[in-house]
Amino acid sequence: MKKNYGESAEKLVQALGGKENITRVFHCMTRLRFYVKDRSRINEEEIKKLPEISGINWHQDQFQVIAGNEVNEMYAELVNMGVPNDDTDTSQKPAGKKSIGSAIIDSITGCMTPMIPALTAAGMIKVVLTLLTTFHLVSDSSSTYQVISFIGDAAFYFMPFLIAANAAKVFNVNQSLALIISGVFLHPSFTAMIESGDPITFFSVPVTPTTYSYSVIPVILMVWIMSYIVKLVDRITPRIVKLILHPTLVILISAPIAIIVVGPLGGIIGDGLAVAINFLSTRLGFIIVGILAAAFPFIVMTGMHHALTPIGLNAVATGGDTLIFVSQVCSNIAQGGASLAVAVRSKDKNMKQLASASGISALMGITEPALYGVTLKLKHPVVAAAIAAGIGGIIGGLLQVTLYIAQNCILAIPAFIGDNGMMNFFYGLIMIVVSFAGAFILTLIFGFKDDPESLESSSDNEKKMTESDTKPLVEKIQILAPATGTVKDITDVPDKTFADKVLGDGAAVIPAEGKIYAPADGTVVNIMDTKHGIMFRTSQGVELLIHIGLETVNLKGKYFTSHTENGAQVKAGDLLVEFDLEAIKADGYNPVTPIVVTNGDDYIRSVNMVKSGEKVAHGDCLLTIV
Repeated sequence: MKKNYGESAEKLVQALGGKENITRVFHCMTRLRFYVKDRSRINEEEIKKLPEISGINWHQDQFQVIAGNEVNEMYAELVNMGVPNDDTDTSQKPAGKKSIGSAIIDSITGCMTPMIPALTAAGMIKVVLTLLTTFHLVSDSSSTYQVISFIGDAAFYFMPFLIAANAAKVFNVNQSLALIISGVFLHPSFTAMIESGDPITFFSVPVTPTTYSYSVIPVILMVWIMSYIVKLVDRITPRIVKLILHPTLVILISAPIAIIVVGPLGGIIGDGLAVAINFLSTRLGFIIVGILAAAFPFIVMTGMHHALTPIGLNAVATGGDTLIFVSQVCSNIAQGGASLAVAVRSKDKNMKQLASASGISALMGITEPALYGVTLKLKHPVVAAAIAAGIGGIIGGLLQVTLYIAQNCILAIPAFIGDNGMMNFFYGLIMIVVSFAGAFILTLIFGFKDDPESLESSSDNEKKMTESDTKPLVEKIQILAPATGTVKDITDVPDKTFADKVLGDGAAVIPAEGKIYAPADGTVVNIMDTKHGIMFRTSQGVELLIHIGLETVNLKGKYFTSHTENGAQVKAGDLLVEFDLEAIKADGYNPVTPIVVTNGDDYIRSVNMVKSGEKVAHGDCLLTIV
């Protein structure tokens, strides 16, 4: 029976003195960490009665509620209730350094992923509308068509608002201020000024007339810039007038930068792109179709694909398009193929559903759900789709495939029929099949890693784990020391949660060097983004928590370097994490590292093979579990 975490979360908040008594909550691997206004309002006994709670602990002014493996579910319910939470929560944001490319992609997907449900719904509505008109069930001149059309178009037209709301969380900017900037981009008065064609100036500075509906990058870039503007204004604003002056200055500084500099950048690049495409088309011939098809996913990310539409429409009006819409068809079909391959191969039930719906949507010409929710997020599939689209585009260019109607999806098949006869129709079919099949097959070959935060074990794996967990163990299982150092009895660890064995029995090591190794053959179930905690499952089913230092979650990943990742299969002795031991001690943190058996109830007992105070090298037997 599924637990009702919402009910427990409500009881927890009441026992903490109500939502108004909580100033902030965040969590680490096993604990909810609260800061409250009035400690006397906390009913500790009621909190201990909750079935999800293993214990409580005070650390200075921080109240820690130990929820063990259920910490994520409890935290999610607290956030849904509106309990003040830390936007810089290190359990949700990686603290380690990333390459610029990875940081950019992660920022874009972080802004786009939460809006995938809206984009999926909008894309499927567009698919329904296309089918209704294709089979002549609804006329494109009817009011019914118009109503369905603007319902399906709303999420795309107002995309900057959705992106701004998410970007505010990614870049730690006040959400209301971020939404105001997106409102500046889309304000009807500004839109009307652009459509009038009259020159626009701001204090004599020219404003480039650019439409921002459907755009992505301008809003993300602007909210990122706002994160620095907020810090600058915060430093220069006197405290006595900060409440009024701070948000005012942020908007007055940000808005002009948005419409004068950041916003027009996409339009300027788009115009340059159109000129470049026309130039390359005359120089490269059929190859440019493949290049454009391969590049289209990344052009969509900038919102600049709309700048290419007039070029394609003009070609259709003058006899037929052989470049813009042809390359779009290859790209969109390839996105559909890659997404459907993810749906076939993924073990995550949620991803299967999303990839299936997104794949169908992409085949119908709406690629944002597939691009932002599936292929770009999983990285390898977007590469597979780009390669397949490029190959399909080259074939289409070589065979001089022509589209006589402006279409960019699988429904373009009838649009291949025109002046070039039925051979053009068959060539178009070949181009589509190559794009789809190529993306599907390459995605399966390249592979991908499911998102470990949302991965749900497949029924087969779940069955295997159930059998492994319930099967009586008669052999002795050895757990090796994950670090070199001095052994300490778990009851002597200066943290009541570990000392009282709230999370389970085990041992601890005071490390002599900053390295943590795998204590057995097994799986890294979860490594905190702060790298200070590792949940590990041995191949025999023993679940271990390796907690490097006490309260080191507050370092937010500083001094830690991970050499593994969630879901990694490792061998005993493989290096998992390195850390700067001396720097951690210099910052006042105790480096003692508990190793806890969290599913000890499944076994008869655990025995510490090395006595407290004795030296141990990593790889020596530390615990034996019966």
